[in-house]
Amino acid sequence: MKQSTLAIAGYRGLALPNALTRRDDQARRLAILFPGFGYRNTMPALYYCRQLLLAHGHDVLTVDYAYDLMPDFLAAPREEKLGWIKADTQAALQVALALDGYEHFTIVGKSAGTAAMAFTIPDEPRLAKSDLVWLTPGFKTPGVPEGMARCPQRSILLIGTADYLYDEGHLQAARDRGVEIVLLPDLDHGLEKPGDVATSVEAMKTIVERLSAWLEASPN
Repeated sequence: MKQSTLAIAGYRGLALPNALTRRDDQARRLAILFPGFGYRNTMPALYYCRQLLLAHGHDVLTVDYAYDLMPDFLAAPREEKLGWIKADTQAALQVALALDGYEHFTIVGKSAGTAAMAFTIPDEPRLAKSDLVWLTPGFKTPGVPEGMARCPQRSILLIGTADYLYDEGHLQAARDRGVEIVLLPDLDHGLEKPGDVATSVEAMKTIVERLSAWLEASPN
């Protein structure tokens, strides 16, 4: 494996932290991971997702924004925050899609990362045949349910039944669109069961197994 950093200028021209991990066999698939607000790419669900994607023949680009540590972002009004996320995501996607050699893309978002996906993917024709992974979607964020509804791509959605964003109406709408839904009993927004380490670890095993089976079933 080789790791490098791409030059990505995001909102206001600010450098967008990232890491591109390339396999040694010149992969034809690229996965792009967008983390949550405070949920880093190094945290369990995204870390193991990254490892799984590498094992399934993808190179992986992690977009490592940390909005919760940015005073200007925290002080911005909501509309500017949403525009900031969209601008950063568009910049990351433009750079990633310009890389040579990739024939297929898998996009993964966790919470705020699903907002990043919903705001950009519907209007990016080069991702029309991509695979999409929605981890704990931000159903309460303006524009997210609508953006998700405009994504006809092959998709899987994972959410805990104790997640404060759990919404059966939105989940049923996703089912009706053909999205594979994985419900994780008693898990919270961090995809853990508070106070129960063993159950949290077992749930992570379930997440990895379901994602692995879904990746293996991809026709691409």
